[in-house]
Amino acid sequence: MIWNYSMTDCDLREAQAQPERDAPAESWINPRDGSAMRLIPAGEFTMGSMPPQIEAARLMNIGGHEFSLLDELPQFRAYVPDYYVSVYAVTNEQFAAFLSEARPTPAQLKRWAPALERINVPAKKSDVYGVTPGFERHPVIHVSWFGAEAYCRWAGLRLPTEIEWEKAARGVDGRIFPWGNEWHDQVLRWDGDKLRKYGTTAPVDAYPEGRSPYGIFQMAGNVDEWCADWYQWDVYRRYATGDLRAPAKGEMRVVRGGTCANWKKIRFRCAHRRGNDAAIVNVLYTGIRCACSAPPSGSNLILTACPASEPGRQSDGVRLYGCSLFGATAARIK
Repeated sequence: MIWNYSMTDCDLREAQAQPERDAPAESWINPRDGSAMRLIPAGEFTMGSMPPQIEAARLMNIGGHEFSLLDELPQFRAYVPDYYVSVYAVTNEQFAAFLSEARPTPAQLKRWAPALERINVPAKKSDVYGVTPGFERHPVIHVSWFGAEAYCRWAGLRLPTEIEWEKAARGVDGRIFPWGNEWHDQVLRWDGDKLRKYGTTAPVDAYPEGRSPYGIFQMAGNVDEWCADWYQWDVYRRYATGDLRAPAKGEMRVVRGGTCANWKKIRFRCAHRRGNDAAIVNVLYTGIRCACSAPPSGSNLILTACPASEPGRQSDGVRLYGCSLFGATAARIK
């Protein structure tokens, strides 16, 4: 079954600018915003749910019967070409840098971030946007779809499609959660852990035990993440026939992942779908994860481990945040 993926103009420019390579880079740093990008290799994966899985999901929490989950039917296999997603959600620090350069009008800012929090609007136009101390590496929150799309465009990237998002979260084995098939309270930021009730976000590199099969952090919990697609509750019926074009129109945009304010386990499954008004952040805690079909021209960068003497968080063999270029030391591909 072939996914008839339609490339955007940005993707076409990126693809045309790339010299031929024996194999795509496994990971690289985006020079525009410092995002660490990870390859999701081409291939098929399982998307959606089967009826028995939906019935089991409804039993995960009291009140689970309130979720029809019919938008996850039918389950199907989809082929996806190579693409990249950011290892971490966009941080307050990154979004503040975007705003400082974009210089949005008050109306634009309201459209991009209807309930801006933890990012401080400068008193003078010549000043930069600041971040509340201690939240620099937390994910940006309360961002509309328009704000997410504007950020990705500024960074030379794009929002992931819904199909891309689920493959990056789920891998190829059809697992229920990014970390596997069994629920674990301590591998994500959510509001159901009564032993450690947080009520707020965590840094984007927290909970390495909850990573997806591709090493992507926090595909469940912390913040919801916008996808590029219009939300259409029955689009899987068409997808199952092999026509994997995203919906051409709709009234809401797709949101995935679950937040630190959610307490129902059902929401953190890789297959869980939700639509939200693109301009209204009515569920709050909506954030951003970027994607790309190929590294932009001149960005032939790969991740390398930082020297042991540099401070930073150790995860997946790469020392983070103590290194140059935001996420890790960058080295040119020879």
